[in-house]
Amino acid sequence: MPRTPQFHRETALNNALYLFWRQGYHATSMKDIEEAMDMRPGSIYAAFGNKEALFKETLDAYFSMVEQNFRETIAKQPSVLQGFRQYLKDIASTSESCAPTKACMLVKTLLEFTPEDKAFSDPVYAYFDSIETMFKSALEDARSRGELSKQSSPGQLARLIQTNVIGLRTMARRSLPQAQLEVLVDDVIARIIPMN
Repeated sequence: MPRTPQFHRETALNNALYLFWRQGYHATSMKDIEEAMDMRPGSIYAAFGNKEALFKETLDAYFSMVEQNFRETIAKQPSVLQGFRQYLKDIASTSESCAPTKACMLVKTLLEFTPEDKAFSDPVYAYFDSIETMFKSALEDARSRGELSKQSSPGQLARLIQTNVIGLRTMARRSLPQAQLEVLVDDVIARIIPMN
């Protein structure tokens, strides 16, 4: 009879994700990881590999979380552009949630490593490219539905939205009062998301 695993892999990975998200890669020790995952070093290495491999897996899990959140937000709204508006508004409300930090984990990682640290920076660049492509695809859908003019550029708008998402998450980290953050989000929406 096979032995039951001593840990739940998804829970352990999620605990590591929140640890790295809060502290960053360099400030997180193996002792921190052991405590957060409630695992011994040998078990961590057997299940996830070394610290670098574990960190990369948490980045992948974080990206999947971002992707799922965006797709679910768009799907719940009556139009694609209303979905984008809600997605941006959620950034303000997320700032009061249980997230370990208001800043995006991808942005924090990008700032922690130099471009020469390709093992870390290249995957983050690829995630940002994927997010931009996801935004562009949704905006192309909006254009095909008549929500955007035929002359609009989904690619340019996708990049502009991504830039503002990064900026909003950075501003949220400044611990602005909730009301000010919501006004800022409304201003961003009014400037970059076309009204029907």
